[in-house]
Amino acid sequence: MINKKSGRIVKDREWGFTLIEILITIIVLGLVITSLADMYYVVQTTEAKSLAYDSAVRAARTEIEDLRNNGYDTLVAGSSVTFTPTIPSNLPITATGNVVISEPMYGLRRVDVTVSYVQYGQTVNVELSSEIGIIGLGQG
Repeated sequence: MINKKSGRIVKDREWGFTLIEILITIIVLGLVITSLADMYYVVQTTEAKSLAYDSAVRAARTEIEDLRNNGYDTLVAGSSVTFTPTIPSNLPITATGNVVISEPMYGLRRVDVTVSYVQYGQTVNVELSSEIGIIGLGQG
């Protein structure tokens, strides 16, 4: 057979791809596509974890601000407050919120806020603390 472009004589087996070349190409493409799919899954789960963590931090900050707005006198040292009903709905349904109030020194109340939830089989605890004083505010 004569190649029209080069004008030289070629054998039939030089035309096209062999079965082995096609199989190798399919395997390589399969590996690349599988790697991309795995990467997409990791990106999606990381984004979901990040959004949930952000919501938990916002819920904890909101609770601290609510306690601060209620004033120093409403905080009883040694008590705890549950704010689970006010947890954002985009957190898992098992999410809980708890505040522990302590008095590290006279005239200063410390609030330790914890938001806990389970995501992808792992328990996540978001913990924030703040001090609320008789005169003024502190944050730690």
